[in-house]
Order: sequence, then structure tokens, then C-alpha cells
Amino acid sequence: MLTQVDRQILKSWRQYAIEPKIAKFTGRVMRNTGPRIALVGNCQSFGVAYAMKVLDPSATVDHFSMIARARSTMGLFAKTLETYDYVFSHDFLDGHVRGGGSEELRQRLPKTIIFPAIGFAAFHPDLVYIHDPTRLHGFVAGPIGAYHSAIGLFAYRKGLSLEMANALFNENVFDALGYLDMWNDASRELLDAARDRYGVDLSAELMNWSRRGVFMYSTVHPMSFVLFDLSKKLFEKVGLKPRAVNFNYYDIHDLARSEIFPIYPPIAKRYGAQGGYMFKLQNHHISTTVGDFLNLPQFLASCYKSYSAHDLSKLSNARVDAWLADEATSGLLMRLARENFVAGLMPTL
Repeated sequence: MLTQVDRQILKSWRQYAIEPKIAKFTGRVMRNTGPRIALVGNCQSFGVAYAMKVLDPSATVDHFSMIARARSTMGLFAKTLETYDYVFSHDFLDGHVRGGGSEELRQRLPKTIIFPAIGFAAFHPDLVYIHDPTRLHGFVAGPIGAYHSAIGLFAYRKGLSLEMANALFNENVFDALGYLDMWNDASRELLDAARDRYGVDLSAELMNWSRRGVFMYSTVHPMSFVLFDLSKKLFEKVGLKPRAVNFNYYDIHDLARSEIFPIYPPIAKRYGAQGGYMFKLQNHHISTTVGDFLNLPQFLASCYKSYSAHDLSKLSNARVDAWLADEATSGLLMRLARENFVAGLMPTL
């Protein structure tokens, strides 16, 4: 079965080698007369590609999604991308294309610009992943895909009831775990990585994003205006002039179709935003169904059910492992769970 990358390679050669000849023969005026731009990367790359098309409607902007295993080889992939004027790529590991990852691509095609993926944990400090060693760069799936709650996973591994697990979702627990004070570290991590590894200064952009309020759907899924600003920086990096445009008017919230992790109310309050405990399930077929959501008790119950299908040794996460190994942290969380439960502190929405 062909992946998106395989299909896009075929489409690219048709656009590059066949359609101009047909247009010349038929007299049809080509619409896209600007630069050819290729975007290679993870789930954020479509948003960057779309923003670049908005910035230059005359450009041919093609998106190559590095998520599934492609049948195509790195040789064919690099040869295809060579036909583009500009190639931008996220870091990606071996296995998505046969024969190498982003480092191999850059060696074969030096004009490739590696650009940062946006990650920011301050709004969603409880979000963690459980790695699945049996799958290529894969993770254990829960009720909302790869996103898990560190607190919920801790509760399950300690054998707490669902009610006691629910009682852990309170401000005193978040404060004890440092969840309320992650802004500076998250900002530093984002800015340092973008600047030092990719040569992109996002300091002014981060300030503007924070003024707009919440700008992430999860730790790894930024809102589309974030990707628009990143696209402008990439245009400037290669000497392309981004045109002035009201992006809000043409905005597509592509990543909102995926899972959305809530911003817990005490954390949201810290940043002057509205929070809640509503977990959104992915819905990539929004034209046919409105999708579904889980409140906190439903989410925890679904997590417990999915975890029960795995051996405890397969439910490892470095942060949760550290909590469990540290008697002081583990004891504190257990005490707070009991106290909150007795006090009736059982958030739901």
C-alpha cells in the first residue's frame, strides 16, 4: 500500500515533468509560476506548508509526511526533492524512507534546510508518552492516542482506585510536582533548541504567541498561527519575501482534528486562561462526524482499561518511574490522594 510520501512523489514528477508539457501543447496558462517548495516532516509540516502557500500563492508547495513507512528509497526521494527550489525538513529517523533519515537526506541534498518542530510543555506538563519497543518509533496507545497522563499512569501502577486517581487532579498535587512553574523552562528549551540547532530565533514570536493566550493543543501540536510565524521565519532564512496577509482569514486548524489534551484549571489560571478536564479524541473525518470527548473520570477509566491489556513492565515512562522509585515523592502523592478524596475534591469537567 502506498503511503502519502509515495503518492506525493508520483504527483511531484507529474507536476514537474508532465504537466508543463501538456500545458505548452494545449496553451493552458500554468497557475503556479513561483518557486517550487517541498516540506518534509511530522504532523506539524502540513501547517507549515499551508502557511507557505498563503505567503506565496504562486508557489508550488508540496508536503511529504514522515509518519508512515514509505516504499520509496532515499535515492528516489532525494532525486525527487532535487527538482524543488527549496527543501525544508524536520529531523526524521531511519525507517520512514528506505535508506536513511533526515541526516542522509541532507548529505545527498545539501540545500535541505532542517527546521525545528515546535514543542512547549508549560500548558500540558502532565502529558507523557509510553514507548512501545515493538513498533518503529511507536508508542503505547491509550484513549486519546499516544497522549497519557503521568499522574494517571502513576495511579494505575500504584494500584489506586479510579476514585483515588481522580483525587490526584488537584492544585496541591500540581504544585507539589512543579506543574505550575514550567513556563521558564519550557520557553528556554524551545528558544535554545531553535536557535542553537536550527539557527532560528523565535524569541519575538514566543512573546507574541504568549500574548494571544494558549497557543498549543498539546506539548507537540501548536496552533496554526504559530506555524504561520515559523513559515515566515523560514522564508526569510532562504531569502524569500513573505507577503503581508491576514492569516486569520485563511486559517486552517489542521492539528485540531487530532487529539487535544486539556489545560488543567489550576494551570490555566496561572496563565490567565480558561481550563478544564475535557479530553478530545482524534477525528480526521470531521466532514462525516463531529467526534467525541471524555471528561476526567471517563478518561481515567479508559486509561485503566487500556493499561490492563499490558504487562506492567511495558508501561514504563521515565518520569513516572522516577516518582515510583522515590519514596518521598510516591508517599506525598499517596497522602494527597487520600486527603483530597476525603475532602471530596473530585474534579470532573
